[in-house]
Amino acid sequence: MMDPRVTEHAKLIVTYSTGVKKGDEVLIMSSDYGLDLASEIYKEAAKLGGSPLIMMTPSEVTRAYYEVTPEECLDIFPNHLYELTKASDVVVSIRSDINTRTLGNVDSKTLTRRDKTTRKIQDERLTKRWCLTQAPTPGFAQDADMSLKEYEDFVYSAILIDWTKQRGQMERLKKALDAADKVQIVGERANLTMSIKERNAVVGDATHNVPGGEVYTAPVDDSAEGEIWFDLPGIRYGREIKGIRLKFSNGEVVDYSAETNQETLKSIIETDQGSRRIGELGIGTNRGIRKFTKNILFDEKIGDTIHLALGNAYKDCGGVNKSAIHWDMIKTMKPGQILLDGKTIQKDGKFAWE
Repeated sequence: MMDPRVTEHAKLIVTYSTGVKKGDEVLIMSSDYGLDLASEIYKEAAKLGGSPLIMMTPSEVTRAYYEVTPEECLDIFPNHLYELTKASDVVVSIRSDINTRTLGNVDSKTLTRRDKTTRKIQDERLTKRWCLTQAPTPGFAQDADMSLKEYEDFVYSAILIDWTKQRGQMERLKKALDAADKVQIVGERANLTMSIKERNAVVGDATHNVPGGEVYTAPVDDSAEGEIWFDLPGIRYGREIKGIRLKFSNGEVVDYSAETNQETLKSIIETDQGSRRIGELGIGTNRGIRKFTKNILFDEKIGDTIHLALGNAYKDCGGVNKSAIHWDMIKTMKPGQILLDGKTIQKDGKFAWE
């Protein structure tokens, strides 16, 4: 019997996150373990007069592509997928790989090359009413050091909450960011400043990401100065990159290191010119997520963290940086401070108004 929380999850995505209405073309993309959620989204969208379509791509099929495709064909643009995305009003992506390490042995340069080729599809997706969410899977549960049952409870406790109430609390942080010119991040092995002047902070409740729980903005491209060390590992293509250290000058990464998988970090930073710049500064606000689970969709929302993304900036923040990547790294702010124009708004993970 299907968990009834799957239906509640689907209803949240269709009504709150994407606002499906009569006549909408709804594209639902999933992989191994997401069929139940995809099916429930399909039914809920159809009830409202939408025209849904499910596209399932097993993770092993994706791996097979990289194993057999001639190198020169990695640059061939998948126009059929682009046209499908372009024709859609709503795009829902469900992370549901049964094995989170499926691409772990594929050369990171190969994966980055393909990302650059298909970037136009991602850009088109971001013009839609889009949503990225998670279905509980054994692979993600294992990464989190939980049983599948424990992980299901963890996922739904972060997703099935009163998002209208949560949004009201996040609006206060948005207001503070919108009024500021300069942000300073001070913490363990970190002192980094950047300008957010005339940028727009966005409340990430449960619209584009489910779960939500962040307020994010786009720094001025050439403004980042200083250094930052990330105590939590970054995950890219199934690889853990531990102990990431970045040094910025005039907005660009000028020096970097990592305790593990430094070559993967190097390939990320050297993707293109935009991948050396910060595309996003996000501040986690979801107090219901208390455990690091090696899953960025949840980890970046942890209530006493900040995250920086190298690469592409979101247009709704007023960001202009362009890149084939958008890759997040997370830092715990215990101990630490977030300052806006010299005034502390968060200390050791607690906001000044809490």
